Amino acid sequence: MGKVTVIKSFALPKLVLQFTVLPNPPNEIITDITKSMLSFIWNNKPDKIKREHIYNLKENIGLGLSNLSYFINAIKAGWVKRYLDENN
Repeated sequence: MGKVTVIKSFALPKLVLQFTVLPNPPNEIITDITKSMLSFIWNNKPDKIKREHIYNLKENIGLGLSNLSYFINAIKAGWVKRYLDENN
């Protein structure tokens, strides 16, 4: 769980700017980043739990890692919301 916290605290914020400003990266890049995060978590060994449990919240017996493609879509959806806001 500590390595998931490291990814969520240090790696994902560095990617937020690129995902916000640039167009969506190709699926190959998303897959490579996801593989890198998972290999960091498991020390380049096979997964010890199912991937669906890695992305589940801690309350649902998961590790709480963000799914990268969902994360990118959420960032883009936030911009749509800001664009449509009349007060902004």
